[in-house]
Amino acid sequence: MTDESTLLDLDQFEKLAATGEINTVVCATPDPYGRLVGKRLTIPAFRSLGLSGAGINASSFIFAVDLEMNPLDLPVSNADNGWADIRLVPDLTTLRRVPWEPHAALVICDAYEADSDTMLAVAPRTILRQQIERAREQGLAFKFASELEFFLAATPPRQAWELGYQNLKMLSDYRSDYQMVQAGRDDWFIERIRNQMPGFGVSIESSKPEWGLGQQEVTLDYCDTLEMADRHVLFKYGVKQLAHAADLTVTFMAKPKIDDVGSSCHLHVSMWSSDGSPLSWSADTAGMSAKFGSFVAGQLTHAADMTLLLAPTVNSYKRFQPDQFAGTAIALGADNRSCAFRLVGKGPSFRVENRIPGGDVNPYYAYSATIAAGLDGIARELAAPDIFDGNAWTGTGVPIVPTSLHQALRLFEECKMARAALGDDVFDHLLSSSRSELVAFDSHTVTDWEMRRYYERV
Repeated sequence: MTDESTLLDLDQFEKLAATGEINTVVCATPDPYGRLVGKRLTIPAFRSLGLSGAGINASSFIFAVDLEMNPLDLPVSNADNGWADIRLVPDLTTLRRVPWEPHAALVICDAYEADSDTMLAVAPRTILRQQIERAREQGLAFKFASELEFFLAATPPRQAWELGYQNLKMLSDYRSDYQMVQAGRDDWFIERIRNQMPGFGVSIESSKPEWGLGQQEVTLDYCDTLEMADRHVLFKYGVKQLAHAADLTVTFMAKPKIDDVGSSCHLHVSMWSSDGSPLSWSADTAGMSAKFGSFVAGQLTHAADMTLLLAPTVNSYKRFQPDQFAGTAIALGADNRSCAFRLVGKGPSFRVENRIPGGDVNPYYAYSATIAAGLDGIARELAAPDIFDGNAWTGTGVPIVPTSLHQALRLFEECKMARAALGDDVFDHLLSSSRSELVAFDSHTVTDWEMRRYYERV
């Protein structure tokens, strides 16, 4: 389902550059938080560095910082190695125009070591490539789709910052899940997403208002694994750009308010042979094939162990409340939204939906976790999970996902499958990065809750 009509080959690019229609090339790579980082190049610089040269130099620091851009002491980048350079090498299959920047093109880059042709092991795109290759060696491929939710406030971004993101005027005044009246009111902006994203190479299926105040859901068409992770990141980049231009503030936080619903990112995945044949569905059983059943079983088996890669922030775990449709109950349901894993569709469209991730998820990490856990299920020939019938949130004996980053870190650290699948360097990098985030919250933060609770009363 990949739509290549919006992508540029080099001949098209050179024609547009020669006429001046394109004068800037955004060379960017996804960072550990799923943000695009990189440089904007002139056309001559892109030709000499991106096309004919060794790539665009950048500091390895981009893979070893927190969200405030504070350097972390990680093996890939630290004071001892001088925050050494890496190379960003354009993946020319991703070259595209930017609809809201008429004179700009964008290309996603892979990160390489400075003095070799080896991809940087801890770069998110490299991590996902590794898992895709592990599957390919077994004759398997996967197609994914991200189903993203986010909140929009009718407050300009600079004003929202100055307000500390408190008491923002949300785009809707009351709950409007699926309501077409609200959809019509919002469409002056949401229409820009639906109609401009395809021109950015991000195919859109649908949009609708969600349950939360100002909350929206936009569903992306499914495609091959790496392309879908790229589209996910490009979509968030584009929504933020479009919202800023419209004087709206957008957040993909998992839980912006404790008294409102959180934003999910449901992940849909189906199994295919490397030659393009669907493998998820069994016509004999009108359900999961034996191999896909093992793949799904692996996901359930390792759901708690791998939650760290599905819920990456302290805030992620505030969303895990059983009565708000978050994927807290580790069970498999047939079109059952109380279960963390939900079977959807039939025939070639048959797939499993993972409801654990929130809108803050890094897709490269989440897809990697999905593939690694599923391949382990296949290797061990795990039996397909039983289908849970009823309310999984109140089901007897149904395990739940970790409810804090502390717990998720401990389970991930103890997961031998994750270390083996990811490799020591990547595993330790992910573990150390998450520990740094937790220390920043636990030791360097005084919350509003603490101020209200303790200021006068202790």
